[in-house]
Amino acid sequence: MRTIELGLFLVALAGAAGCGGTPTAPSEDETFYLHQRGVIDKRVSWESYFPPLDRDASTLLPRRVGVALFGGTVRMSRPIDWYLRTADNTPSGRLISYQSPRQFLFSIYERTDPEGDPWSEVLKRYEEQVQKDGAQIVAGRIPIATSNAQGRSYYIKTPVASRPDYENYSHEILVRSNRRVLLVQIVHPKDIDASVDEMNDAVRSLLVY
Repeated sequence: MRTIELGLFLVALAGAAGCGGTPTAPSEDETFYLHQRGVIDKRVSWESYFPPLDRDASTLLPRRVGVALFGGTVRMSRPIDWYLRTADNTPSGRLISYQSPRQFLFSIYERTDPEGDPWSEVLKRYEEQVQKDGAQIVAGRIPIATSNAQGRSYYIKTPVASRPDYENYSHEILVRSNRRVLLVQIVHPKDIDASVDEMNDAVRSLLVY
């Protein structure tokens, strides 16, 4: 998962400048599609419109639209100009990934951690996988909160084999409600000052049921 996402990030950045904004939500049926990228089944509605999370543009953020994901178990407010890159509704392995024109990827992965596991076990399992993937935890286990769930944030550095070699950066957040655990992965350039408000707003808006 980590290698695929980082590779796709480079491709997405190259094409970001030519992508238009997403359409506004329709008034008739409460589903809509973004620009199609990656592995997308066009017969499936990956998002349902969720008006209570609509937000007007501000001095720091673009207009945001409320969406329900994973059959309504996850809801969030996301910028109207994000587009869908890849998604999967495989049971116990659902994911959805967006590209922001501000040059970062925002992905949500469904995890299979047992419902009754303590935080310590969930975090240990995640950290072992990061190390197995060859990435480095620069900072971790930082407490955060979404609209109705708790989370732990990590700053990850991942070496990418190329000529010349370089490193990719991500913030990865384990989000936990009473019933499920998600991984929010934000892959970004090293300098995120221009996009940090947009990233934080999307994470804070998450409702997890």
